[in-house]
Amino acid sequence: MTHYRPTVTPAARVALAGVVALLAAACTSTTSEESEGPSTQVKGVPPVSAAPTIASAADKALPIDPYLLGFEQRDQLERAESVLVSRCMARFGIQYQAPPQIPTGNRPRSRTDRRYLESTAARAQANGYHAAEGDQPTAAPAPPQVSDATRMVLTGSAAAGAKNGQGGQDYNGATVPKGGCVGETKDKLGANPANNNGGDAQLARDIDATARERSKTDDRVLAVFRSWSECMKSKGYDYADPIKVLDDPRWTSPTPTDVERATAVADVACKEQTNVVGVWFTVEAAYETQLIEQNAPALAQVRKDNEDRLRTAAQALAAG
Repeated sequence: MTHYRPTVTPAARVALAGVVALLAAACTSTTSEESEGPSTQVKGVPPVSAAPTIASAADKALPIDPYLLGFEQRDQLERAESVLVSRCMARFGIQYQAPPQIPTGNRPRSRTDRRYLESTAARAQANGYHAAEGDQPTAAPAPPQVSDATRMVLTGSAAAGAKNGQGGQDYNGATVPKGGCVGETKDKLGANPANNNGGDAQLARDIDATARERSKTDDRVLAVFRSWSECMKSKGYDYADPIKVLDDPRWTSPTPTDVERATAVADVACKEQTNVVGVWFTVEAAYETQLIEQNAPALAQVRKDNEDRLRTAAQALAAG
């Protein structure tokens, strides 16, 4: 794919040379101490090679991605949960239809889509920093109104708002499972507090978050942020880094203004000129790799658990 690349000024070349030098100099190795258990404590600054030029990371995968559920996998688990809950409720003589899934039309292309605040000149010109039409979050559907008896079988408790009752009640000659049919289904699909009650495993989530936050304060990323800031100043805009530009209170208007659009267009050009996305992505990936190596046995189990859960979901959907 061909990306727009503005002419690099001599000042920008000097700034980029500084970034490359920082990337090459960061060769501190991680410690070789064995962890007694899962840990997301960063051990030293991971080295990286020179960052590739990247205008958008939307088609790039981060090292932790194989341990996190993809959008389609989440959809599969949600569909299977609906099927299994309805099947469980039918055992008690209750016809129950789970709420429909949230529409996915506003879903990003990937987990890295605009993760590094990247955009395109066309998108910036059209929307500034406002969400494009169709990108706004979709509200979750309201839960269906049910009787106390249905709620008891569904959640294990007849109390309004209950989500994980003790169960054990007799209903139509059958014993309500702990957590009701929802609890039984989550158990079948391998959901528990360790994997966020059915979502991603907490360890994988922690690695994702830790590497993300650590990358923002890494000297190599801060250096490219300074280069971006200098580029913006040369265009008449004064922002310390690409994150702070998003916090400008002027962008809270109902629709994007001409000033907002012009700022966003300059922002995109400076990100590409200084390779903000390439450096940031490369550094964050290095932190993820370090944390993955520190937690290899635990993450191997996470991957197996996810495979088992998806296999169970596929079987439930195949059975109808």
